[in-house]
Amino acid sequence: AAKRAKGPAPEFETNSVPHRILLAQGLPEHYTDGNLKRYFDSYRGFKEVRVVPGKQLAFIEFSDNVSATQALKALDGFSLSTTDRLHLTYAKKG
Repeated sequence: AAKRAKGPAPEFETNSVPHRILLAQGLPEHYTDGNLKRYFDSYRGFKEVRVVPGKQLAFIEFSDNVSATQALKALDGFSLSTTDRLHLTYAKKG
């Protein structure tokens, strides 16, 4: 079997089905709920951020799909630092 070439950017999960919870991927290792909250708390419908320890990902909850979509469109690809970008997608329902 052919080995997959490792590119500079990891592949991130994507889900285009709107959901009130967003998934943030590829976060810097030191990121906390508070670090992320400051980016989202000005958006209508924001409820909470939950960083998953050791996984470099977080879930950002909004009150409805429309509010989550507004934040996703505004912040996906946002620079968190000189080397890190915010990768957002809709969380999978389940």
